Amino acid sequence: MTEPSRFPAPPVELPTDPWLIEGTPVNGCDVCRALTRQRKAALDRGDRSKAFEAAAEIRKHPHRRRS
Repeated sequence: MTEPSRFPAPPVELPTDPWLIEGTPVNGCDVCRALTRQRKAALDRGDRSKAFEAAAEIRKHPHRRRS
């Protein structure tokens, strides 16, 4: 019988699903541009939660079509 582990194992890093950080900004939209910068900054510092939030905002940001 093996001795049980007395110390916790290192955390498991799961891969990020690409769709969570996807979101195509609309050209010329200042809001999309700012959210894209926020998403990149969050990814650069390893804050996936904030990157997911920014990507979700990009995806659901409304854009009015010109008639």
